[in-house]
Amino acid sequence: MLKGLIVCFAVLFAQLAVLHVIDARLYNSQDVRHAAMKTVTPQKDDEEDVQS
Repeated sequence: MLKGLIVCFAVLFAQLAVLHVIDARLYNSQDVRHAAMKTVTPQKDDEEDVQS
């Protein structure tokens, strides 16, 4: 029974480690997308100043 509990906890920690790596990769890829979206957006303030 003790051996089964040790195996169960080992599998649990392995799953948590894998999910942590996957979550970190997804979070980092979302940050890159948001940064890219912010740099691509044009600024409209300059066009309004030219027309005035």
